[in-house]
Amino acid sequence: MPNLHSRIKRNRIRLGLSQRDLAAKCGVSQPTVANWERGGHIPRQDALRKIAENLGVDSVWLLSGELPSHQTPAFQYLNSPIRHIAIYQWEKEAEKLSKANPVRYTSIATECTDVFGIIAPREGQFSQDTILIFDRGATLAANTRFLVKNGTQLQISHASEIEGTRLTPIARLIYSITTH
Repeated sequence: MPNLHSRIKRNRIRLGLSQRDLAAKCGVSQPTVANWERGGHIPRQDALRKIAENLGVDSVWLLSGELPSHQTPAFQYLNSPIRHIAIYQWEKEAEKLSKANPVRYTSIATECTDVFGIIAPREGQFSQDTILIFDRGATLAANTRFLVKNGTQLQISHASEIEGTRLTPIARLIYSITTH
């Protein structure tokens, strides 16, 4: 959104607020909101703070269209801890995987604390030498894949295939890394 007045209007509409609703929340009149949205005048600092608060957006973004540095994806990535993750060979049997030694390690910036990697099985849905990174601490969530135990065998299944079956989720797939 290229300017302040369009950011105010689009976010007001996104929230389903009328100009009168936003005006009441900000302690101004409806014509004042109409002037802001038309670009007739720029809200004062106190009004800008109230607009941002009531629209659920950052006041810096509202005024400039730029995210504050602490909200950018780069900042979030750079402030995530680096985890050194053990990578294992794919084993069909769950017991073999639990006793295996890592074949290598990789480093990833992630907030997840209980992570491990597996070199994807050659057959199936992944490219050769793909490394799959799993989080043991994750709960079952829609539209994700999981490493599951099917009796004594391991397999990778979509969340929709797990519920109501004998499959036991072990860890959620959080990254797949294809080597070149």
